[in-house]
Amino acid sequence: MKLYATEAELSEWITPATPPENAAALLRSASSMMRAETRSARYATDADGYPTDTALRQAFREAVCAQVKFWADHGVDPSLGRAGVKPAAQSKTIGGASITYEAGATAAKVEAVDGLAPDAYYTLADAGLLGGAVQLL
Repeated sequence: MKLYATEAELSEWITPATPPENAAALLRSASSMMRAETRSARYATDADGYPTDTALRQAFREAVCAQVKFWADHGVDPSLGRAGVKPAAQSKTIGGASITYEAGATAAKVEAVDGLAPDAYYTLADAGLLGGAVQLL
């Protein structure tokens, strides 16, 4: 499995500089996500499949770190998928035993599981790894 960032590199993105306990799993998930999101990008690779261009390698590393930071900041574990998204309680009533859930917060967490974090998206887009029309050769 290709990993585009290490826990040491991730610690530069996380405040405080201690990566989350599941950092290795998050780095794997984020690396897989970046490969999927850049599937149609064209660039030269080495024998292991990593970009040979140092700027592109840096873009992958930064995008992975940004994605992991986003997940950690929002308490999202992508390995659990949407099933791991717990709705946030908006209000509780003890006597009547009722709980009201915040729909917006739950929807935002589902989006965090499925989509690229804003900083990850912009990093990949700036490097020319996203979008672009399909070309026939």
